[in-house]
Amino acid sequence: MHTRRLFTVIDSHTAGHPTRVVTSGIPSLQGRSVREQRDDFRARYDGLRTLLLHEPRGHAAMAGAIPVPSMIADQGLFFVFSYSYADMCGHATIGYVASLAALGSLPANFEQDGMSIETPAGIVHLKGTFEAGRLTSVILRNVPCHVIASDVVVEADGFGQVICDVAYSGITYALVDAGTFELPFDIATAGPWCRRGMAIKDALNSISDNPKIDSVLFYHSVDGGARHLVVLAGNKFDRSPCGTGTSARLAQLHRRGEITPGASYRAENIMGVPFAATIAELAETRSGQPAVIPEIRGMAHLSAFSTLVLEAEDPLPSGFLPG
Repeated sequence: MHTRRLFTVIDSHTAGHPTRVVTSGIPSLQGRSVREQRDDFRARYDGLRTLLLHEPRGHAAMAGAIPVPSMIADQGLFFVFSYSYADMCGHATIGYVASLAALGSLPANFEQDGMSIETPAGIVHLKGTFEAGRLTSVILRNVPCHVIASDVVVEADGFGQVICDVAYSGITYALVDAGTFELPFDIATAGPWCRRGMAIKDALNSISDNPKIDSVLFYHSVDGGARHLVVLAGNKFDRSPCGTGTSARLAQLHRRGEITPGASYRAENIMGVPFAATIAELAETRSGQPAVIPEIRGMAHLSAFSTLVLEAEDPLPSGFLPG
């Protein structure tokens, strides 16, 4: 075998959605902040993103977490996807901490003090629960989250008028009541939900003075919380309840006066696997807007320790991704 590149990775899933933590093989990156290092990776090494996450080594829903040094936190981490980049990803951060635990590489004082991780969106804080020394859940305290706009009416091509709220939680979401559509809300209808989500996203992003929408979160209220389906792209949805999406939902509920700090919220994916969430404290954005600090509790489960190989003769060195 004549190899051109080798990468060691740890694969996990957080409530169903995959994370691939890349533990070796990434070149040194330039930049003082994690955002600058992420941007350097995107400018110079985007082909590694597709190599690592596209077929034949990955698939459309694959997410990656790349650890980098941080000057202001215990660790730096940025996020890559089969189709894009994101400033923050809750499920991948949980997957990263679970991967560190599997390696025995959590900070020595993690059980007592947790750890801080610098992301392109800012610093997030992690702690865990343990049983007999084994990590059983990860608790993510996110960046400040706030509602940008309420009751936005948009014409979604092919699906009529839709009302949504827009919220920031490390990335920007449109939040839509799933009851808007007469469609079963389960895994069997994920494709039709993706088409609706993309129509809403495209419509919102066609409005020039609107903030760019990264994802659309559909929610269906259940006792103690809601079932979530986050549409990422035309054929991609978040299998987990979504950490940043749940954070955006808490900001929305607090703006509506429907949840108070300390109250519990259960966020389920469409297969019924939950995250537990709460508002840890109130805050303000840099511009003085009211914000919340969410805490999301979930767990990732390891699926593989692998060495990914690129042979010199591989005819598809950047991978491929069907439409």
